[in-house]
Amino acid sequence: PNSTLNIIQNWEVKEKRTINLPEEIEAVFYCPNTLCPTNHKYSAPQTKFKVERGELLEETKLHCTFCGSITYYGTIRDSIQNEDFRIERGGLVSKEKIEQVFLDVLLKGGALRLPPSPDQPFMLKSGRPSPYFVNLGALTDGESLAKVKWAFASYIAFLMETGEIPEFDYVFGPSYKGISLAALTTEGLNELYGMDIRYMYDRKEAKNYGDLSTDRVLVGASYFKPGQRILVVDDTITTGITKVETIEKLKLLGDHEVVGLVIAVDRQEKLGDSENIEDLGAVEYLEKELNLNVHSIQNIKTIYGLIKDSLDEAMRKLWLDYSNKYGIVKLE
Repeated sequence: PNSTLNIIQNWEVKEKRTINLPEEIEAVFYCPNTLCPTNHKYSAPQTKFKVERGELLEETKLHCTFCGSITYYGTIRDSIQNEDFRIERGGLVSKEKIEQVFLDVLLKGGALRLPPSPDQPFMLKSGRPSPYFVNLGALTDGESLAKVKWAFASYIAFLMETGEIPEFDYVFGPSYKGISLAALTTEGLNELYGMDIRYMYDRKEAKNYGDLSTDRVLVGASYFKPGQRILVVDDTITTGITKVETIEKLKLLGDHEVVGLVIAVDRQEKLGDSENIEDLGAVEYLEKELNLNVHSIQNIKTIYGLIKDSLDEAMRKLWLDYSNKYGIVKLE
């Protein structure tokens, strides 16, 4: 308010625009009143505030049109800066912010592990000797899990808002690490975005006791209805073999649609094992051959760019050699 936005072209001010307060603010943040109907956990919040300008900007009042409660701009501004204010539907959350927060929790929580020495790499299921290991199972504290929940739910909501993922009925998490991710994602989508959906996961071994009519292989499948849509979440993708196995297992449901796969970290590697290496990347294969939309919150190129200066020469060489042999992107 009372400010001017200068439109500059070729180093000259071409136009001056006055910035004015809006009359209403709709669907940006939640009402601070916990008893407001818009805060009901089973309803998608649709907040609307009438704006009453104060003598000072900080004294500008926001009147909730649903419950009548009043809050001040200054209070909201301070809360947002302190990151303790609930933003509605990711209205103030960018994709870059999600990626940044998630990368931070990976590094600080010890979910990205490095070998004790260059000659002791991690042996992956594919037989490849990796210079790093992504282990979301290391994130066992409440603060880290809360951030993982926020990141997955917010990232998925962002993809839905941009039309990259359609609406869905289930979140599926492949056992074992995908189980907690599916549960956290489902809770986060409800808590943050008002989505009331279910989750399911698979058993490593089929259940052979008790009631075998439901949940024998897919836990949570007893609520599934033909034609429903499923979003798969998981921690990483290397060669894509386990993801193919997941798609095959979901065929036990009968008529269904997998709308996409959201993973924590894309290792950006080629198909194959330690010796038999194909030209096609794992993500590209899933997208082309299985018609599966794959989205990752983070990827190994971004992570390496952040940590490479902290690696000694021998460890950096291990990363680069591995990437040159198995990677679909070039690390520098």
